[in-house]
Amino acid sequence: MPSKFEDIKIVAMDDEASYKSEPNTQMVHVVLTLSASAPHEWAQYFDGRWQQQFYMMKRRASVLGKRLEIYCVPDELQRHHIPELNKVIAETNATYRSYVEKAQRAAAERDAADSRERAELADLKSKLKFD
Repeated sequence: MPSKFEDIKIVAMDDEASYKSEPNTQMVHVVLTLSASAPHEWAQYFDGRWQQQFYMMKRRASVLGKRLEIYCVPDELQRHHIPELNKVIAETNATYRSYVEKAQRAAAERDAADSRERAELADLKSKLKFD
C-alpha cells in the first residue's frame, strides 16, 4: 500500500486503443488514460460511484489499471462526459485516500500492539529461571 496517495486523473485519450464494437452505430468504446494505474479498491470505488451518478447523457464507464473506458458517441465526450467523469474521479480519490489513511492507522496500531507483546515476552524471558 502506498505511503502517500497521489490523486488519479484523466491525462489523455488513447485513440489507438479506442474501438467500435458495433458497426452500425456512432457509439465507440473510448479509452482514456489515467495518470496512474488504479489500485483495485480505487477502481471498485469508481465503478460503484459511477453507477450512482446520474445525468442526462450518462453512458457505461469502468476502470481497469491505467484505463478508463466509456462507451459513448465521441462528440459527447468533452461537453457531457469529461466533467462528470472528473467529478466522480475527485470523489473516488477522496474516498480512496480515506481508505488508505484508515488502513495505515490500523497497520500502525497492529505494529504497536505487536511491539508491546514482544516487549512483554522479552521482559518475561528475562525473569524466567530454569534451574
